[in-house]
Amino acid sequence: MRYFTPLRRAAAWPAVGLLLAWILTGCGGGGGGGSVGGVIFGRSYSFVSGAQFVVITIDSVGRFSIVSRENALAVPNGAQGSLAADGQFFAQSSDGTLQYNGSLTTNSTIATGTVQRGGSTIISFTANQVPAGPASTDPLSGTYSGSAGGNAAIMSVDVTGHATLLASVNLLTGGGIVTIATDGTFSSSDGGTTGQLTAGVGGAFTLRFDKLNGTVVNVSIPMLRSSRAKWTFMVFINAANNLEEFGPLNVNQMEQIGSTADVNIVVQWKQAICNGCGNPDWISTRRYFITKDNDTNKINSQLVQDLGSGIDMGDWRTLRTFVTWAQNRYPADHFALVIWNHGAGWRPTRAGRDRMPVFPRSVSIDDSTNSEIQIWELPQALNVTPQLDMLVFDASLMQMTEVAYEIRDSIKGPNNIPGILVGSEESPPGQGYVYNTFLGDLTANPNMSAAQLGQQIVQRTIDSYGTDTDITQSEIDLTKMQNVADKLNAFGNSLHSHLVDSRSAIVTARQTAQSYKYFDNKDLWDYARLISANTAAVDLKNAASNMQGAIQSAVIYEKHGTINGNSHGLAIYVPPPGTSTLSAYPNLALGRTTSWLQFLQDQPLN
Repeated sequence: MRYFTPLRRAAAWPAVGLLLAWILTGCGGGGGGGSVGGVIFGRSYSFVSGAQFVVITIDSVGRFSIVSRENALAVPNGAQGSLAADGQFFAQSSDGTLQYNGSLTTNSTIATGTVQRGGSTIISFTANQVPAGPASTDPLSGTYSGSAGGNAAIMSVDVTGHATLLASVNLLTGGGIVTIATDGTFSSSDGGTTGQLTAGVGGAFTLRFDKLNGTVVNVSIPMLRSSRAKWTFMVFINAANNLEEFGPLNVNQMEQIGSTADVNIVVQWKQAICNGCGNPDWISTRRYFITKDNDTNKINSQLVQDLGSGIDMGDWRTLRTFVTWAQNRYPADHFALVIWNHGAGWRPTRAGRDRMPVFPRSVSIDDSTNSEIQIWELPQALNVTPQLDMLVFDASLMQMTEVAYEIRDSIKGPNNIPGILVGSEESPPGQGYVYNTFLGDLTANPNMSAAQLGQQIVQRTIDSYGTDTDITQSEIDLTKMQNVADKLNAFGNSLHSHLVDSRSAIVTARQTAQSYKYFDNKDLWDYARLISANTAAVDLKNAASNMQGAIQSAVIYEKHGTINGNSHGLAIYVPPPGTSTLSAYPNLALGRTTSWLQFLQDQPLN
């Protein structure tokens, strides 16, 4: 079946105007390329209802292009994305106006979904699989995009001789499904749009248009062939507290960079009414797909979901739900998660009337629900599939040995690449990270590893705030944390053996080692240095040296300002003996598996 509309001119794709669309519809018999979780890739689908249409082509690795038109007076728009393992798909047009949500049936013969604008559905579609074409196009199957000289195009090629195409050439716009041959020559069903997709040297491609909508154009556009996104960068913004004013600042920084074909930037962001929660311009928990714009005073990214005001961002289940949702909706080779909020390492912080009972707090305090995520709950939130490559704390005091050891097995890259933890020993400024700096680095080089991205976050932060500050930032290789714990166990045992003869050294280290906003948080390397410098016991000196060596091995990269000049990347809890919070320390993996707690309980007071 063919569907035609009168030919019109458009200023540029995706501008407003009319155009000719080419639609082939059918069902069954499409064959298929690769598959994940029973979902078959490499097929095309078409829906037509009156003047409305939606067409989608999924390439052999699960990337897709989707093109739609709302009515006879509208110009088709389109987007590209990656199919999730369960057959769900989501994409947003580059201008941010349209969102595409849908899924494939279990046998991958039908695609159903919606096209939305501003949260309202403008098209609901059930698209049938397009019958196989006359040629196998497996070698060309892929998803492409390109622009040059004011001309632009997106295209996905399946494995059975079809492609979904949207192009703006010489101010003429066209979109729909074309048949494509093994040599890349393509044609719309009426022959009004023709050309060829050709491969060049080094993986370069060229999309040549001979005709578009019946008009001879003779234009070539260089095209890039994309796999699925390299990175999905997730930010869990719990602004239901006195950090509310900094949420818009940081999201606007993200918008200065915006998502690309290789980097998805996604946030879950809560604002609330409560004591200290500021005066937010909206009250709810929202999910945004971050798109690029230059307005630093307004959030212009398209709202993906509004979850309402009843979401508890201090519940580990909420964090886990956000992570799994983002991974399913925005598949990628690598995943980074930022937890944005207050932090206090592991320490108890909540007690008294109208507060929850004392317990060790980790991060993500929600003042509207009076809750927070405890440190031993983090593994439950973070043990997802696929695993996260890196965790970043945009929060105070989280770069502690107790925290890193707790999540050592929860963060791990593909093929056993070490998981990365980035954070601060100190309490950073309320403004937090300067997101446009390192996100600009990531979008410019999406092939960077988690370790490379972590180094950029550390370096860009110290560059942004300067060295004449109390800024601390470090990057930890979590695979080295077991060795850190082993050396801490030996260090604690040795300290315990020398409580009497090294009493002065122990007291001096506790009182004078590099400390932070919470005085009992000590830089572990500096603490070991002071023990070694002030004890005569050779075995304790050796244990302290081994402790320092383990820290140096675990800390990939570290920067600090002059105010915290003895920082080395990992803090540890060293309170005076008898501190009530030690009763909760056994809840921590580090407290259960090392001698550190016993030493803290028995250490001399003075």
